[in-house]
Formats: sequence, structure tokens, C-alpha cells
Amino acid sequence: MGQQILNDGLPRWHSYGTQMLNQSAAMYDQICSSFNDVMTLIDRDKYIGNENDLFTYQSHPVPPPSAKVRQHAVVHKGPAKKGKKGTPKEVSKGQANAITSSFASRGYFAKVELYANSKLSSDLTPLRLHIPTYPLVCLAAQYSERVYENPRGEERDAHVDADWRTGAKAMRIKSVPMDHMNTIVFAIRGTATFMDWSVNLNTAPTAPKGFLDDPNNFCHAGFLSVARKMISPVAARLRHLLEEDPRRCSYSLLITGHSAGGAVASLLYAHMLSTSKAASSELSILTGCFKRVHCITFGTPPVSLLPLQKPSGSEFKKFVFLTFINEGDPVARADKAYVKSLLELFVAPAPVEAKESSKHPPPSKSSSPKHGKAHGTGSNTSLISKTSKVSVKSSRSSPRSSSKSTKPKTPGPIWDVPPSTLSNAGQIVILRSGNSSSKTKRAKTVEERLSEGVVAQVATDEQLRGLIWGDPVCHVMKLYIGRVELLAVEAVTARGY
Repeated sequence: MGQQILNDGLPRWHSYGTQMLNQSAAMYDQICSSFNDVMTLIDRDKYIGNENDLFTYQSHPVPPPSAKVRQHAVVHKGPAKKGKKGTPKEVSKGQANAITSSFASRGYFAKVELYANSKLSSDLTPLRLHIPTYPLVCLAAQYSERVYENPRGEERDAHVDADWRTGAKAMRIKSVPMDHMNTIVFAIRGTATFMDWSVNLNTAPTAPKGFLDDPNNFCHAGFLSVARKMISPVAARLRHLLEEDPRRCSYSLLITGHSAGGAVASLLYAHMLSTSKAASSELSILTGCFKRVHCITFGTPPVSLLPLQKPSGSEFKKFVFLTFINEGDPVARADKAYVKSLLELFVAPAPVEAKESSKHPPPSKSSSPKHGKAHGTGSNTSLISKTSKVSVKSSRSSPRSSSKSTKPKTPGPIWDVPPSTLSNAGQIVILRSGNSSSKTKRAKTVEERLSEGVVAQVATDEQLRGLIWGDPVCHVMKLYIGRVELLAVEAVTARGY
């Protein structure tokens, strides 16, 4: 049979394919906007619970074209797959149905877990902390959450204005003397939208000259700009607290923050621990006024080319520099290329289920050159050309990759993640559900996740490379605070040892 032709001369299925491309581009825009809204609500401590409370997607599949109805091909200006001659590439009806059905039957983010590289290895090193460290961890978590609230009691609030030259958004600092714990707490939070700081913000690595000991360890430009501007207000507040009560010179200083606030806290901490004269400032000089200086952050994104660590000198041995990351938290690897890749995954057809793909081990890297194509799926070609133009190399090809990083032990489809430029700071602690056998096709609330218990393991920045995480609930601060409090109880009662 000859191919049916529409009134405008276009092949019937060509027009249908174009409509599906337009729909997928619109879907991408919708997901991008919704993802930004939800992540921003989380960073402003306005969202708790199930993803379905905020994410609803009404599937409107394009009906099969009819010879009786004139089909108009309107080319969307957004990302669309192009053929060799510049015309939109045809999409099969099966692929179109896979897109709509994957959103109708699953949550936005359940699809991420179908990929083998959405989970770390289960044999990571268990976390071991001294018992006195747990109260500090809990205090950091409490103030990383309370920094979103208006100050009360002895708490003080200070704002750091935005900087239009670097695109850095305004930040907020909360400080309080915890005299009964012999600790002064500085909590930092960001006020930018998620896309502001993870994608649109000036993320180009910038030399930390005069700020860090190593001027070649380039840092996230936006976060670095904010950290530099915090030097004076933080130093002024510390001087006031010390003058108010000189006994506080025997206290510890704790710097903390969640999300973008944690990134700035890490940079400020690294500056305070700098030992070179070139990086000296009114704030770094005050470091010697405290018994110890600690930094504990939650859900922090990458900040520098090389992982920020505390100096190796014996005087820093009892200083604590910890970064807690919930497995699945997308912010932990968020940079421009990563976020684009994650959004592309949300739009792409769901991969072959693990039980089907397990019959065939994933092919080698060279057998799947296209970004956005799951190994072993064969036909899951990306529908979005602009986002698929990001680097197609897996992080395993990065010169800093190690043989231990993100190689799944169980066969399954692999989502190719663009190489990451920046690294996470501090000793990385991965928080995971204590009930690995608990599975559900719907998103779990914070309370449900906490009821499963928690496992804390130590990971390296190398081991995070190549992972694809996209569960916003894992970024909620209330999940972090609940899990670290569970860890503290287990440590004190010896149940976790």
C-alpha cells in the first residue's frame, strides 16, 4: 500500500512524528520548570513528603492521524531531533506511547532507579565516628534547618547581598552561641532558585587567589563570590561574640549549611583553615581563637576541581569536616551538564526493566556512543537534540575516575552521565535506607523513609562520578535531620555497632 499523504503534502506519519517531537519538547520545558519549582521549595524548606503532592503530569497523547482530519506540522523552537536534511526526525508510535505511559504509570523520578548506575555499591566502608561527634552532627542538622526560619533568642541574622557581576545570589547567615555545648554555630543558606545556582549561575571554575592555599584549585564562581563576601560579616560577628564573653575562646566553632548554603560553608571553612600568608584575612586569623573549627554540611553540590579537605597538620586532627549525602539526592552531583542530562532522562522512554535486561550484561562503553541511550535498550533514542549535545563520555573515562567508581555489580541499563568538572568537599557520608528490600513503584514520604532505618557509609568523590540521582525527596532537610538523629541514637545505644 502506498503511504497516505495529508492535504498539505506531508506524509501522515511524518506529521504525527513531528507532533510527538513537539509534545516531547513541551514536556521537557514543563519538567524543567516543575523540577526547578520543587527543588527551590525544598531549599526554602517549604516542601515535605511525597513527590506526588507537587508533581502531577496529565498525559495527553496525540491521537493517531486520520485521513479525514488535516494535520498541521508546527515545528517547536525548543530541542527537537534533527535528521540529515534538517527536518525533524520521525518518532515511532511505540516510542511516543512509551513516553506518555512512563509518566502516567510512574512518578517522575521512579524511572531513574531503573538504571543500574542509580545506586552505589553496597560494600562501602561503614561510618565510624567518636561518640562526642554525634551531638555536633545533630546540632549542625538542626541549624541547617533552622536557618530557614526567622531568628529567635540569642540567634542573629545577617544578609549578604547579591553580586550582579558574578551572578551570585543573596545568602543568609544565622549565628548563635550554644554556651551549654561550648560551641558557636554559623548556619548558611541560599536564597536563589535551584536553576539559578546549579545551571544559570556562573559555574565556570574560577581561581581562588587570595582565598585558598592552592590558587590552582579552581572553584565554582558563584559560590566562591558569596564566600568571599562573607569574610567581613562573619569575622565581625565572631569578634562580637568573643568580646561579649571571653570564655568563648575555649569554644568550638561549627559552620554548617544545606544545599547551596553547604557549598558556601565548605569554601568558607577551607578559607579559615588556610595556612598560607596569601590566603590570610581578618577571618582566618580568628581561627586560632577557637579550640576547634568544624564544618558539617548536608546535600551539598560540588564546589572545586579537587576535593576540599582539612589540612593534614596534627593541630587539625580533631577538626571535623563531614558532608552528608542522601543516596539519590540530585544536588550532590548538580552542575549544568548533569542537570541537563537528568532532565533528558525524565523525558526519555523508560529503559528495559532490570529483570529483562539482566538476561544480557550491559555492553561495553563503545557500543553505546549516544548520550541518553540506555545500554541494552536498543531503541531508546533521545528525543531532545540540544540537551543530547552535552558531552557523551561516561565519568569512567574521566582521568580522575577509579576502577571502584559506580560500576554496577548487577547487570542493567546504564544512563551515560556527562563528566563532572567539580568535586564534593570533606569526608563524604552516604545515608541510605536500612531496608534495602523495601521496594515500591510510588514515591515514599520522609516519614516512610525514616521508618526504614538508616545505614551510613563512607564514599569518595570518585565513587560518585557516573551516578545518576534524581529523587528530590532525598534533598529534603527533614530527611537529613531525621536520619542523623537515628544514627546518633544507634551510636549511643550501641545498636549501630
